[in-house]
Amino acid sequence: MLGRTPFALALIATATTAVWGQSVISAHSGVIHLAEGQVTVDGKDVQQKFGEFGDVKTGQVLETKDGRAEVLLTPGVFLRVNENSSFRMVSNKLADTKIEVLSGTAMAQVSELLEDNSITLLYHDTSIVLGKKRLFRVDADHGTLRVYDGEAKVASASRNMTAKKGHEVELGDQLVAKSFDTKDTDAFYRWNERRDEYISEANIYAAKSARDSGMGFNGTAYGAGTGTWAYNPWFGMFTYMPYNGMYYSPFGYGYYSPMMVGYLYMPGSPYYYGGYSTGYAPASNAGTVSRNAPATAIGGGISAPRSGFNGSGGMGAGGFHGGGPAAGGGFSSGRASGGGMASGGVAAGGGGMSGMAAGGARAGGTAARH
Repeated sequence: MLGRTPFALALIATATTAVWGQSVISAHSGVIHLAEGQVTVDGKDVQQKFGEFGDVKTGQVLETKDGRAEVLLTPGVFLRVNENSSFRMVSNKLADTKIEVLSGTAMAQVSELLEDNSITLLYHDTSIVLGKKRLFRVDADHGTLRVYDGEAKVASASRNMTAKKGHEVELGDQLVAKSFDTKDTDAFYRWNERRDEYISEANIYAAKSARDSGMGFNGTAYGAGTGTWAYNPWFGMFTYMPYNGMYYSPFGYGYYSPMMVGYLYMPGSPYYYGGYSTGYAPASNAGTVSRNAPATAIGGGISAPRSGFNGSGGMGAGGFHGGGPAAGGGFSSGRASGGGMASGGVAAGGGGMSGMAAGGARAGGTAARH
């Protein structure tokens, strides 16, 4: 994958089976999607290579030291682990995934929880059953659960309760709850948000490739009518692809099904004409396709409220085309260290989206820590 030409990213817009052909439906939870810095499983260092992923098996312990990790659970659910933290995989079954948070801090992002799948976080004798499309944080060192969005069912030996958005629960026998400000965040929370942004970007291309290949339009095309993890070789990461429609993650980024992604390629969209913008989409239009906006509100590109893909003006104006992959400011400007995907980015060694070409490699790509 590292030897792709500078035009590799241009091909994403028209590729079909190249992306979709490597999609997977996880048979179990625990795939180590990202390991930054020093991460171990049962004391052995995780040596992650581009496009290769290990996993945490039942009974094993993942520990971060000077690093962070992202683990794929059931399709649509991510577990992210902060520095100096650890968890044990109690059960990696999709129908009954159980994870014991041993130390430090972990956040679970439930973008979509498929029917018959279950996620439970454990802390000592307390169990936390996660709800759908929600965001949760367990701080083992303080013995607390924070619900940033949605609700979770919490049970101890003597009490059951439902923790809703804005509740911080002291995990123990009595389950004492109090309110907290959901806008009270830290560097780890913001890292979770950036990871979600990257993964939602990868979703667009994977969904279009599935659409172009004819996948996703019948019950047997993938997942027998359910969403799935899909691998994007240009990004070097998995993304989640819903079966029908689209949805927004707890952080507000959009995930598209193969059928729904077609709306992004209509005239006036940043993806029109082979995936590049004609300059039609003005930066001043802050409506986006990836931050809490309808699919028709293409506006300033994929993430205009955040100045494009951490660039300027989104994929449309000053982003994916104007000042983007060809002019060095946009798709990955500011995220890694270069300016976009061709000039100072993927092709010219300035970092880029996931560092897939000369000089970029993995340094400064989506795996770069911020």
